[in-house]
Amino acid sequence: MPTFSNPVEDAADAREAVRALAHASRAFADPADTYQVVGELLGTLRSLEQVLEQVAAAHVLHQDKAFLDNGDREAGVDEAWAAANALRRAAELVQSAETAVDQASQHSSYIAWHPAPVASRPELDPFSR
Repeated sequence: MPTFSNPVEDAADAREAVRALAHASRAFADPADTYQVVGELLGTLRSLEQVLEQVAAAHVLHQDKAFLDNGDREAGVDEAWAAANALRRAAELVQSAETAVDQASQHSSYIAWHPAPVASRPELDPFSR
């Protein structure tokens, strides 16, 4: 259950929710449900991008408290900045994934799923990679 105030607990809950989705999405009884799932994934990516930016900002904001285990403050600040930069790069990559998922959502919105399967296309088998 989200707390909206404890980032450690909410991050653990988010990880568990995505793990559950990875398990549940192995098979869809109704392929029409994929559109809603793609939409929820899009929202998740938008939130993830924001979280990554905020965690990066926290590393910079609290750099005065950053030390290595050996007490080296300068190196601790360097590591805080390096972590912040890596998190910002990750946010940029998530934004790229968000764009791709948005495109997938748009394409998926055009599909009218029918109850009877039409000729199968083996090249689209998701497990044949």
